[in-house]
Amino acid sequence: MFHTQSEARRFFVDRIVQQADTEEVKLSDDERQMLLWSESAPDSVADPELADRLSEEISDTNYEAKIEGLLRRSFAVDVTRDQQAKERWRQAWTVLNQGDHYILIMINAAVGKHVKPGWRFW
Repeated sequence: MFHTQSEARRFFVDRIVQQADTEEVKLSDDERQMLLWSESAPDSVADPELADRLSEEISDTNYEAKIEGLLRRSFAVDVTRDQQAKERWRQAWTVLNQGDHYILIMINAAVGKHVKPGWRFW
């Protein structure tokens, strides 16, 4: 379903933005841009001032908590509505986890236990 890290990242960003819109939670331009920030994605535009601008607006801790909450609630809504949703989230995480993406910190904290492959004992 997800062939590139950019597609997988876009999936998560779309889930966050949609949940924020549903809840009427404001996401500033800088908050949205930070969701796309990556060390490894070729389509990630380097903006050396982005982190500073965002930290003037909201602390890292509060930003990450805000995004984690949106992810957690989006995941809950998705899996309630669609049996295949958990597998889509898992596939997106698997592809995205091949690179270095800031959004992974928040995904792992919010829904990591639901999307990471678990250890299985035979």
